[in-house]
This record gives sequence, structure tokens and C-alpha cells, in this order.
Amino acid sequence: MSFTYQQALEFLNTLQSKGIRPGLKNIALALARFGNPQFQFPAVHIGGTNGKGSTAAITANILKTAGYKVGLFTSPHLHSVRERIQINSQHISQADFASMVKEIKDGLSIDLTYFEFLTLMAFFYFAQNKVDIGVIEVGLGGRLDATNLLLPKVTIVTNVHLDHQHWLGRSLKSIALEKGGIIKYNTPFITGVKQKDLISLLQKICKLKNASFYQIGADIRYRRGKHGFSYFGLKRHLSHLKLGLKGEYQIKNATLALGAIEVLEKVGFTVKDKHIQKGLKSVSWPGRFEVITSSPKVILDVAHNPAGAMALKKNLSSYNKNLVLVLGIMQDKNIKKIMKILAPLAQIVIVTSPQTPRAAKAELLSNIAKNYCSHIKIIPSVSQAITTALSIATPNDLVLVTGSLYTVAEAREALRLRCLGK
Repeated sequence: MSFTYQQALEFLNTLQSKGIRPGLKNIALALARFGNPQFQFPAVHIGGTNGKGSTAAITANILKTAGYKVGLFTSPHLHSVRERIQINSQHISQADFASMVKEIKDGLSIDLTYFEFLTLMAFFYFAQNKVDIGVIEVGLGGRLDATNLLLPKVTIVTNVHLDHQHWLGRSLKSIALEKGGIIKYNTPFITGVKQKDLISLLQKICKLKNASFYQIGADIRYRRGKHGFSYFGLKRHLSHLKLGLKGEYQIKNATLALGAIEVLEKVGFTVKDKHIQKGLKSVSWPGRFEVITSSPKVILDVAHNPAGAMALKKNLSSYNKNLVLVLGIMQDKNIKKIMKILAPLAQIVIVTSPQTPRAAKAELLSNIAKNYCSHIKIIPSVSQAITTALSIATPNDLVLVTGSLYTVAEAREALRLRCLGK
């Protein structure tokens, strides 16, 4: 009897109850049992508090445009777990997903978490399909993350902000140490970290590991212009670059990706200027300052922590429109700070609660939002919150849906949107 995709999903969902379990022992044993597939392809390894998924998507798309077979592993997913494992922008098929789950499940007696199992699957799938390179996003932190058994050609930490303090530590320094744990011996490292003390800390780790250190603003730079942006890299200088992702913060992510491309060129990858231009312009990464409609303008953004909310606020400054804000946040996030940043920008705040046990109750959000906005609506269902926002908004208004990936995912479902590559 064949093992179906639905059975594979049901099995994986049983692993969700194991929660998060930082540590490399079990995943190391499991990878060894399957021939250490993580060593069978070169990789780019990307960590950071925000922007690591976008940086991974941009890097992968440029390499794909240059003609390489590129594996991309990211998390979490918006609509389907298959989004996490892609080759050249195509999600792993249902048939391949089911057969890989069965092969690993039947061949393994080691106790893995949900994320560990998917990491093993991704590495195994990329090795089996002989990808030219894998672009791998860290799940949580870095040092003890299941992805950290790679031997990459370049590592990236996009930024360091307060998030997941329960797992990574209460201070920015402790979080930076966890994220800096992906730095490998003799492997170039690139970062967009701005805080001077954290830069110094990451430089010390690189010195200990004989890893070249490259920093945005010093070794690689960018300049925004009226018609795109310019890149000033290790050797390359490119002007009038257009990026398919909206939002000013994405230019910084693109600069990190271009730095990684330059490092890869030193180890034999060939990427021409035209590949970079086309790869930047054609990249897609749903839910990241994603503009859905223009009248009213509807924007979806997965900002889920204060740093993400600040970046979102900065992007909104160029829009001179009344704002209808739809907000759903997880209860383990810094709700007060996110609310303090975003709620004052809105004429109306609609608080909602996506369908996950982690979601904060809409009533709780309402009580906090009242401190910053006088017009609050409580609509527990995200789909109903979207309908309400669209009924309130005039053609000249801006509707923003944000606060969590879960909120954005349900909003996209309500708006009948799907990710590319399904």
C-alpha cells in the first residue's frame, strides 16, 4: 500500500508536539545515517533576526538565473510545508515529499523534532537531486540550529535584534553569539549588523576562526536612487539595479545577497552582470511588503517583532494615505512594543487572531491598541477582518495586514492568493 502525501503530513504533524529542542546531537546522528547529505553540495548559510528568508530568496534567484540548479530551504511556510524545500523555485512535489518522508521515517529510529526532520529531508532531497548549490536559511538562532552541520562556502547574519529571547538569551550580545555560531573556520562571513559592540563581537569570532569578515557600510555598500539602487561590492560596481521585492529594507538584503555572490565567484561560480540584474528584478517572496491591490492599496507584511515593525513603519512613511491596520500577533511576541510602533499610524485598527494556539486573543490586542488609536474594531476571524477592512477603506486608503506570518497566510487565503511554485 502506497504512502500518501496526506499520510506524510499527518506523520509530520505528530512531530509538532516535540516543540523546539536546540542541539545538534540527534540531527547529526540522523544525517550520518543517511550518508551526510549536507556535505554533498556547496551552500550559502543565512541567519539573522529579520530578512534572512528574503536574502535567501534573492541569492537563490540570482544563482538560478545564472544557470545553476539551486536548492532553497526556508522556514516557516505560508500555505504549504512544501514551500520550505524548493529547487529552482519549484516546491518539492507531493509525490517526492511523501516518498522522502516514508524513506526517512522507515530508516530512522532517532527521535527528531518537526524542524530537524524537515532539515534532514531538505539536505537529502538536494543531495539526491544533485543541486549545484543549496541556499539554507537558519531556523532559530544558529549555533544549535539543525542546519548548522553544513560546511558552507559563505555565511551571512543579516541583523541582530531582540526576538526568541526564551531560546537565544535576553541580551543582544547573547543573541549575537548564538547567531554568530554559524561562522565556520576559513569561511567568509558577511553581515548587515549595525550595532558597534555586536560588530566587534562577530569580528572576534571571525578572527578566531580565520574567517574573512565583510560588513555592509564598510566592505560592501549600496546607494538608493530614483531608479533603483547601486551596489559597490568587493570588486563589482553595479548601477540602476531594480529589485522585484518592495520595501526599502529589501535593498539591504539584496546587498547581502550580492556580497555572497561575489564570494561564490572566488570559489568557481560564474555569475554575469545580466544574471544579477535579471535575478534581482524577477525575485518573488510573498508576504514581505507585498502589494496586492492599488484601490484601495492593500499591503501584506509578516513583521512580527519590534525591529520588523520599525522597518515597516519606515516603508509606510512614503505613503500619504489614511491607514486601516489589520493586526494579529502571537502571544509570545513583544505585543506592546509592536503596537506602540504601528497603531499610532492608523486611523482604524482592526485586531484579529489567526487560527493557531500561539495567537494572542483579539481582546488583549484591543486593550493595548486603545492606548494608541481611538478607533478599534475586534474581529476574531482574519478573513472577516479583511472583509471588514475592505468595506471600510475608501479607494484612496491603505489597508495593511501585519503582525505575524500566520495572519498574513490567512489573509492571503482569504484573498485567494497562492504562492508561486505550487
